[in-house]
Amino acid sequence: MSQSQSFTFYTYSLVSEGDKDRWAYTGIPGIFFGDGESARRQVLELRRDVESEPDCKWSPMRLERIETFPVSKENILTLLNSEMGSFVKSYEIIDVID
Repeated sequence: MSQSQSFTFYTYSLVSEGDKDRWAYTGIPGIFFGDGESARRQVLELRRDVESEPDCKWSPMRLERIETFPVSKENILTLLNSEMGSFVKSYEIIDVID
């Protein structure tokens, strides 16, 4: 019998957002990446776009690494019936892009 597999993904969020409700649904979907460099490139591109607008100011973003709980029927049901945080086994801020 094979064991269920966990996965590691990367994402980003505003530094100003509190950690307490990090995975609460805000109406804005999270964007996830398979590797940290892809997430970093996206944030740097976003920063360039924001800074190119005359009246816009960049807000620092944190790069984050998450590990999911093992994929199982029960864990998928929990994810579908709850919030993203119910599927996050571990969470780490790996960098802040000012």
